[in-house]
Amino acid sequence: MAIPRLVELIDRYRTAHGVSESEVARRIGMSRENLRKWRINGVSRLPDRENLAAVARVIGKPYREVVSAALFDTGYLTDDQASTPRPHDEVLHDAISVLTEATRLTNQPMRQATSGQWEVDPDPRAALRIDWAAFVTLALAGAAANVGSIEEALAGRPGSWEAEMVRRTLQAMVFDDKDLLRHRTEPVVVDLWVESILAQIDDGSDDAYADAQLELDARADAIPEPTDLPPGPFSPNDPRIAAVDWVNVDDNGYLVITHDGWTGDADDVALLSELSAEAEASRDPTPGEIAYEQAMQSIAALVDALTEQQKREYTEYATRLTEAIHAQLAALELTVPLSINITLAPETWAHEDFDKHAPSTYSSSAIEGAIESAVMETPTPAARPGSPLERLEVSRKGQ
Repeated sequence: MAIPRLVELIDRYRTAHGVSESEVARRIGMSRENLRKWRINGVSRLPDRENLAAVARVIGKPYREVVSAALFDTGYLTDDQASTPRPHDEVLHDAISVLTEATRLTNQPMRQATSGQWEVDPDPRAALRIDWAAFVTLALAGAAANVGSIEEALAGRPGSWEAEMVRRTLQAMVFDDKDLLRHRTEPVVVDLWVESILAQIDDGSDDAYADAQLELDARADAIPEPTDLPPGPFSPNDPRIAAVDWVNVDDNGYLVITHDGWTGDADDVALLSELSAEAEASRDPTPGEIAYEQAMQSIAALVDALTEQQKREYTEYATRLTEAIHAQLAALELTVPLSINITLAPETWAHEDFDKHAPSTYSSSAIEGAIESAVMETPTPAARPGSPLERLEVSRKGQ
């Protein structure tokens, strides 16, 4: 079971501050057992508002973000709903509401108490309005940092006068895109497939393994068929065989399975099992058949070993690349959570998923540039000496 999103938020706080589960539960005002139940059993019902507010206060996250995580965990909000872009006017209305709310924010000045100590002045008349322009500029910087760069944020209409004003504002605030990243609020998630990476950089690893498989297929095709077969036990007049289309009998009395008209129902399966058992019981294998089967098993073993070697080499590449990306991103001094997940592609995938798990073709941000640098500096399986089959032979000799 996946860790609930609400628990993930709490865990990030614990990791960042070195706080135990018991201590964070105490600070929130709930029992450690209830927090463990959230982790193990999931958040089955929406927590009370007081609990959610306490979580937000303790971990230092906006209340809305905590509520959103709880809504996901309890099924009131789904990934499909969250990934569907909201209408322009709806998003604009929310942005206006937030910026309007910010105009009402105040800073409470300090005053010196009779004891000589400084304290917050509780008199609401002493409140000072915040620097709203600074608030708006920080919001712009955070949004641009979340998408990666200033130009990426302005890509919709980069030549407009509005874009130029925003560009000047942000360029006056930050040195470059790397400096911009200190305003990022969203986690950095790198989720790539090895095969997608290799295809994008036009690496020859996949082609080398495809060629190796073709070579093994050619070796299998070159194995001579046995020539010492006696007549087979079957006749085309067998009513069981004549009644179906998916099996025939050749001139030597042996079964030829075509699967034309094969339904896979219980009757077909039972007949195939019956005929196979009769064929096996009719006689012992000839020396030629034994030699042929042994040769084919040897090829099959090589195919399996080649597949395992490819998985092993691709997994090792994923490990090295993960380390390289960590090193490159560390130089950016990110202040948000970082998740790097590089895996082998599943056995079946949709074309759009394959492309989605590849690095960006053109780097438009400091983060994408760091990933690109890591990819280019990490040797791929194609850089290993020899062909895949040559490496396989060396490893098998060493066993």
